[in-house]
Amino acid sequence: MNAFLSELGKKLAERWVSLLVVPGALFIALAAAGSTLGHRHALDRRMLDHAVEELTAHYDRRPVSAVLLFVAVLAAAATAGLLARALGTAVERAWLISGPEWLTGHLTRRRQDRWTRAAADAEGAAAADRAAFLTRMRQDRRANAAADDEEAAAADRAALSDARNAIAFTRPVRPTWIGDRLRGVGARIYAQYGLDFTFTWPRLWTLLPEACRNDLIAAREAMVSAATTSSWGLLYLCLGFMWWPAALAGTGLTLLGWRRGREAAANLADLTEAAVDLYAADLALLLGIDLPSGHVTPAVGRQLSERFRKGA
Repeated sequence: MNAFLSELGKKLAERWVSLLVVPGALFIALAAAGSTLGHRHALDRRMLDHAVEELTAHYDRRPVSAVLLFVAVLAAAATAGLLARALGTAVERAWLISGPEWLTGHLTRRRQDRWTRAAADAEGAAAADRAAFLTRMRQDRRANAAADDEEAAAADRAALSDARNAIAFTRPVRPTWIGDRLRGVGARIYAQYGLDFTFTWPRLWTLLPEACRNDLIAAREAMVSAATTSSWGLLYLCLGFMWWPAALAGTGLTLLGWRRGREAAANLADLTEAAVDLYAADLALLLGIDLPSGHVTPAVGRQLSERFRKGA
């Protein structure tokens, strides 16, 4: 037992150092450098070297003070790390924001208009291609030529569908791509299976194999990590008011976190839908629901959802 607790404590300490102390120490070091150099001497290496030499000489004669300084820096680094993690939660909420209307309404309507135009283009192209293909067949054109034309038309339709899906998989109702990508999971699952995702997911989670759950947990942690990266970017942007190179680093980190957040959200949404696709039938059978077609139909899904909701 002691060996287990010792190993657990070691792993927690390693995680604490890697997640909080190391990036926090880097931030504290750059904050100290920025406060010394300022905007005017932002890239003056000689000035920075001189300041470091003075600091080292000062604490060489005071070993106790040097230890206290190290502890203070460590505490400040951990505090900066905790602040970044807390700010990361706020960043993630901003990515998923759904209101209020006065704040997000304009952005949501812009995304809706873009999606509506892209969806109309995709649907119009599909209808036109179907009509043209039927006309060609009625005119007794060579079958292989008609097949080549249909293949080209299919590629055009796929491109238009990709343009629509790049905005959102379903009609946008949120101002951000990440928010709509994750919200769309429930909408798509209800459209396909009639399942209320909010009430179905906790029951389905208990059936998932460990490997599947680990993949979902990893995807969720990747999104948290991406939000934390953006939060560090925001902290560096604040430091940029005192030292302009920090603003450049902050901009890069903020954009990197946002990009990784999009990738993590897409991966999480895909894995969640895949879990429902693969195991929804098992859940229905476990609950005694017969599946004549071998899969969950919208009628069966609505029946299950009513059961899960319990009148709520």
